[in-house]
Amino acid sequence: MKQLSLIIILISVCILPLHSQISYVPGGGDPLGYHPRIDTLDTYSIQVKYEMKFVPDTLARDNYNTVTTVLNLSPKGLSFFREYGWFRSDSVAAHHLENGKIRHSISNMAYKYMGKTYDNYIIVKSWPEKRALFYVGLIGLEGRFEYTEDMPDFGWKINFNQTKEIAGYICHAAKGNYAGRDYQAWFTTDIPISDGPWKFQGLPGLILEVSSSDNEYIYTCMSIRQTEGPLYVVGRDKSFKTTREKFLKAKKKYETNPAKALAAMSSKIQSNLNLKNRADVPYNPQEKY
Repeated sequence: MKQLSLIIILISVCILPLHSQISYVPGGGDPLGYHPRIDTLDTYSIQVKYEMKFVPDTLARDNYNTVTTVLNLSPKGLSFFREYGWFRSDSVAAHHLENGKIRHSISNMAYKYMGKTYDNYIIVKSWPEKRALFYVGLIGLEGRFEYTEDMPDFGWKINFNQTKEIAGYICHAAKGNYAGRDYQAWFTTDIPISDGPWKFQGLPGLILEVSSSDNEYIYTCMSIRQTEGPLYVVGRDKSFKTTREKFLKAKKKYETNPAKALAAMSSKIQSNLNLKNRADVPYNPQEKY
């Protein structure tokens, strides 16, 4: 019981400042007074919500985690994707900005709007250049990292004869592969936007459904609506510039054994709780390499 109490206290001390300091909630009530910079990239006019299902443990393939994600599309071709809970939290916080800062009470309210989330990341396509993909993500207690890569090539092979209806739209089939996974996608030419959830893009229409061949990752359109709002990235002034390869490597190292990162903060805590010797936990990333 004493060990459990110590873990709870440690998490409270470490995570709460980190939420305000390295999360995307503007201002966040950071006790050190850090108020992240907001970079407004564009304005979106279409919002697409997707249900994302994924298998966190390949030894339990029938056990899915489910989260709502959102893709915001700009008339200029720029798009913004992330988990909906983080997007909603950011929107609440940004709405209450005062002179570039936010009251602690508003930060707490924004946190409550978050709901269920699994990973705090942002994917921006066609920024800073047309054929570029910009990624910002957190790695545990280590902070926020960002990288830019060329738009991924999925090598899509389209079958216009294979169709099905999704969210009221007639969709066509396409198969492709990326980073160690094969994918089946369904896109609609009724919405001639070459985009989709996560890093998916490159088809002559909006992707409304896509799944890996092993069904470990599945995205399904829930709704499409016309609405407006800002596309912005928060906190780039405190992010670390890296590469995709280095980010994936560091992310895997942390996710397979987050206890080691906690142990590194204090040798005394590590000794008391034996965090450093904790066994690895299941980790099944969408990008295998």
